[in-house]
Amino acid sequence: MQKLFLWFVAACLVAAGSLGAMPVVAQSTPVPTTPAPVYATVNTNAGKRLHVRSGPGVKYPIIERLVSGQRVPALGRDAGAQWVLVSLAGEPSPSGWVSAAYVTLSAPMASLPVASTVSVPAPTTPAQVAPPSPTVAPASRIPASGAQRGKIAVPIFDPTTGAYNIWLVNADGSNLHLVVTDASAPALSDDGRQLAYRHWRADDRGIVVSSSEGANALRLTDKLEDTLPSFAPDGKRVVFSSSRDGDRRNRLYYAWTDEPNLRAWEWGAGGLFGEDPDWMADNRIVYRTTWPNDQLWAMNGDSSGQHAFFAGTSLFAPAASADSQEIAYMSAVDGNWDIYTVGIDGVNSRRLTDNPARDGLPVWSPDGRSIAFVSERGGAWGVWLMNTDGTNQRLLVALPGAIDGKVQYEPEYLNRGWIEEQIAWSW
Repeated sequence: MQKLFLWFVAACLVAAGSLGAMPVVAQSTPVPTTPAPVYATVNTNAGKRLHVRSGPGVKYPIIERLVSGQRVPALGRDAGAQWVLVSLAGEPSPSGWVSAAYVTLSAPMASLPVASTVSVPAPTTPAQVAPPSPTVAPASRIPASGAQRGKIAVPIFDPTTGAYNIWLVNADGSNLHLVVTDASAPALSDDGRQLAYRHWRADDRGIVVSSSEGANALRLTDKLEDTLPSFAPDGKRVVFSSSRDGDRRNRLYYAWTDEPNLRAWEWGAGGLFGEDPDWMADNRIVYRTTWPNDQLWAMNGDSSGQHAFFAGTSLFAPAASADSQEIAYMSAVDGNWDIYTVGIDGVNSRRLTDNPARDGLPVWSPDGRSIAFVSERGGAWGVWLMNTDGTNQRLLVALPGAIDGKVQYEPEYLNRGWIEEQIAWSW
């Protein structure tokens, strides 16, 4: 019987071999599919730009503008499906919000995820910041190492006309010349091609942008209180301060450099209290507040991240270094105006000048190696240079007038003299 069973098994194996191996059926694995990207196409009236805001609502600041027909990736939506989050590739802010009423989506709104946002509060109660004790940097007479590059814009008061005018001088001290009359508080764009200033003329008041030589002037705002402009790194906007409101408190505003619509935009409902703004190379803005005491603040270019980082006495004219790591400012903490620096983190405060004459309105060179300032040493105003540690202080050029002055026929609240002025240095 056993032999018979073995013969049967062997026969079955031979038969199976003659038929070939049984096929193996592979189990299919589903391949995940990537959702097709959703695009938003701007749909506005011809010539009208769509405002892109830092949050989903009109209370948020405008960070970019899109033109009709422009197509951008849509990243998300708000819970009410009234606003769409879009990508802003290549811009300082990687994304922003647009009204859903002015875009056409390539897919249903419901296909977009709900994106969360964090509101941007305006400062109401400034933090108390204790300043460190400044150290004094010694002056020296070390010869300058090589000629300075770029150009410097300076406001000069003309007592014969009772008005400020803006002059331009090469950073090596050559070619001092007048570029704009009835104007002050000059600012230069990072590339040196644009000049922004406060125009004092009764029939042409406000913030004006022109070429660096004063040509092709374009008035952006229409209030004489608007002053101390500073360009965004890309040159598309200027930030400035103004006491235009009835309470005469200084607030920060911004305007687009290609829009002569005479409108200033606020950061948040009720405005953002501050003055002397400087738009830094890393797209942050440094500014000063005066309540309850003098403080230096910083925020991002969309007004988020507002924080105080330094407190002191009579802090004026804050100016950021080329690498956005240090702030120069003028102060009369000991009764005389001098130049100081402090880190953007609020530490390493240093006193750079210590002269009986008034020193003020500091500005950094574009390469970050020098600081220019104005001084009336020797009884006459001039533009001076020094190293960033305060050494090698030397006269660059004597000026044909004073920096400090009161504009004729203007009310006292508009005439604060040189403490509401600035100089600019760019390529």
